Amino acid sequence: MITQVDSQEYRLCVRVAKLYYENGLTQNEIAQKMGVSRVTVYRLLNKAVELGIVEIKIHAPFGENFDLEQDLIVRYNLRDAVVVPDPEGDESIYLALARGAADWLKRTLKSGMRVGLGLGRTISHLPLVFSTDEPINCTFTEVVGGASDHSGGFAKYNVTSKMAELAGGKAEFLYAPNMVSSAELQKSLLNEPSISQALERARRSDIVLQSVGTVDETAILYVEKKITLEQLREIQNSGAVGDALGHYFDCNGQMVSTFLDNRIIGIGLEDLKKVPWSVLVAGGEEKKKVIQAAMKGAYFNVLITNADTARFLLSERN
Repeated sequence: MITQVDSQEYRLCVRVAKLYYENGLTQNEIAQKMGVSRVTVYRLLNKAVELGIVEIKIHAPFGENFDLEQDLIVRYNLRDAVVVPDPEGDESIYLALARGAADWLKRTLKSGMRVGLGLGRTISHLPLVFSTDEPINCTFTEVVGGASDHSGGFAKYNVTSKMAELAGGKAEFLYAPNMVSSAELQKSLLNEPSISQALERARRSDIVLQSVGTVDETAILYVEKKITLEQLREIQNSGAVGDALGHYFDCNGQMVSTFLDNRIIGIGLEDLKKVPWSVLVAGGEEKKKVIQAAMKGAYFNVLITNADTARFLLSERN
């Protein structure tokens, strides 16, 4: 290794490396001390790494899952990723994912931020596991209309207000259903100032937390009896494999037009792409291909999922 440079340059590399890594001097301070330019110091530090004078080791604190997170960030060009352990015993996948989302939100949430919340089983578990060390002057807002009484206990009004209460912030509500009976009614409601203003606030969210849904009989709109089995089959036949915010996409992440596009009250998939922190919280066997499709569509720049799903998303066949 030493033969790649002359002995004088090698000595300079060692000296600069010691001053920088052992003595804690800045590159500017080293340049002044040695009477060279900062560019020269930068070059010598890089050369010290190339020659093996300096070895850089990264000690990841979270083991295998940390590596999975990094690989997901690289593979799908994400801003961040969180991989939670696969649930064991009686713990549900929803609670495990919510715990990961709550931890991520606690680290990311700052005063003045607006957090948009979608509708779903996973998001409904957030208030069970979320907390902050001190009150944060933030706002939790709704990005889709409300669930019905058939929601099985995950009505978003309670989630939004509870999250705001837990953070010490405030809540903003979208006083409209998540789905209406006709395109004409949707158009009329979207023109209502209180609703249009609420949706505009939602689009200005700094963070949006949302899950994705499957196109089967566990779909929220079907569970809520908002769509019939025949309509569900129609969506399946359109090529859709999943949805976010009531808007559907195919296996390649491309948006699929359905009759629901003119019925849903809420922000859309293109809106998600513009959010600084667009967070997908989803995992489990039945969601794997839906998550994969959503990642291909680049609707989200943060993924919170479980280890088994992460390995699926990173497998060579994908």
